[in-house]
Amino acid sequence: MSQIPYVFNQLSRFIDRDYFENLVARYHGNQYVKEFSCWNHLLVMIWAQLTSRRSLRDIEVSLRAHGDKLYRMGIGKHISRNNISHANTKREVAIYRELAQRMMQKATCIRFRDPQLEELSCLFSISGFFAIDSSSIKFDLNRYPWSVPQQGVGGIKLHTMYDLLREVPKMCLITGHEERDQTFMEDYPYEKESLYIIDKAYMKTRGLFAIEKAKAFFIVPIKRNVKYLVLKDDTEHSNPIEVIADRTIEFTSRWAKAGYPKKLRIVTYYVEKKGKAMQFLTNNFKLPAEKVALLYKYRWNIEVFFKWIKQHLRINSFYGTSANAIMIQIYTAFIAYCILALAADAISYKGSLYDFANMISVSLTEKVSVNLTLPFLILLIKIYTVINLLIEAGGTISSIFFSSSELFLFN
Repeated sequence: MSQIPYVFNQLSRFIDRDYFENLVARYHGNQYVKEFSCWNHLLVMIWAQLTSRRSLRDIEVSLRAHGDKLYRMGIGKHISRNNISHANTKREVAIYRELAQRMMQKATCIRFRDPQLEELSCLFSISGFFAIDSSSIKFDLNRYPWSVPQQGVGGIKLHTMYDLLREVPKMCLITGHEERDQTFMEDYPYEKESLYIIDKAYMKTRGLFAIEKAKAFFIVPIKRNVKYLVLKDDTEHSNPIEVIADRTIEFTSRWAKAGYPKKLRIVTYYVEKKGKAMQFLTNNFKLPAEKVALLYKYRWNIEVFFKWIKQHLRINSFYGTSANAIMIQIYTAFIAYCILALAADAISYKGSLYDFANMISVSLTEKVSVNLTLPFLILLIKIYTVINLLIEAGGTISSIFFSSSELFLFN
C-alpha cells in the first residue's frame, strides 16, 4: 500500500517541476549553489505564503519545528535566515516570474466558478470574461531607497488581468508605481471573442484598438473630455428604465480617431446605488444595454482579489528590502494563490478560497489526502473559532458535543 504524502507535497505537485528546472538551467539559478537550491527556495517561499509567516526568523522557526519532515517535503535541511535572505536577494527574478505566469495559465483551465457569467458566455458567444486593473503597494523611501518617489513615497504597481469566470489571475506585471496604467494596454495577451472589463485609467484609444484587432471586446467608462459624433440612436429599443441612452458613435478628435478609427457604442445607464448616470464605451453591439452595465459591475471582483492577496498572503510586508527580494516574494504569492485554486478545483471544492486556504494551512505537515481531510478541518476551524470567541467574551466551556455537521457548546 502506497504511503499518503504530506499535504504540502500534494500541493507542490501542481507545479511543473521539469518546467521549473528548465528555467533554473536557462538562468543559471543553481550556479555555485551547494545546499539551498532554487527548488528548495521556491518551496520555502510557498510555505511562507501559505502559513502567513511574518519575517525570515518566523519562517526559520516554523520550519525547524518540523525538522524531521523537511527532507520528505522537498524543502531540505539547510534552512536558515541567511540562506533565504541571500536567495531572495541574488536569485534571478525571471525564474519565479515565468513560473508564476505558467501557473496562472494553468489555473485558467479550471472549471467555471461563476454560473451567471457562464450563462452570458453561452448566450452571447463570449469565450471569456476578464478584468484589467492595477493595485499599488507603497514603500517607505528610507527602507526602500531604490523605489522611484511619487508624492513623497515609493512603491510598485501590480498590473493584473483577472479571469472572472474562474476567479484566478491570468497575468501580472510588476512596475514602479510612477508608471501610468494605460502604458501597457497594447502589451496584454488578448484572446479572440473574449470580453475585457477595464478601469477608466486604462482608456487609451490605441490600447482599445489592440483589443479590437484581436477580435475581442471591451467595456470601459468613457472619460468626460472625449469628443464624438452620434451616428445612430437605439435608445428606444432598450427596455429597462435605467438605460438612458444607447448610441453608436465615432471619435471626432484627431488623436482619438487615429487611435481608434472604427465605430463604437456608448451605453448611458443610471446607477441607483451611486445616484448618477454612467457612460460605458464598448465595441460589442450584440449585448443588451443593461447587460453592458451589469458586466461592468464585475470589475469589482478584481478589487476583491487584490484585497484577498494583500490580507491573506504576504505581499504587503516583505522579507527583504531589495527590489529583487520583493518581486520574488510577490511572484511566489501568485504561485501560491494558483496552487490553492488548482487544488480546490481538483477536489471540486465549492466554498470560498479563503476557507480552503485556512483549512490547508493547518494541515500542511499531515499525511492525509487533501480531499479526505476537508470535513475534519472544517470542524476543527469551527471549534477554534467558537473557542476563541468564548475566550474573548470571558466564557468557560464545560462540555463540547459534536454531531456530523454541527458543533454544540454547553456552558
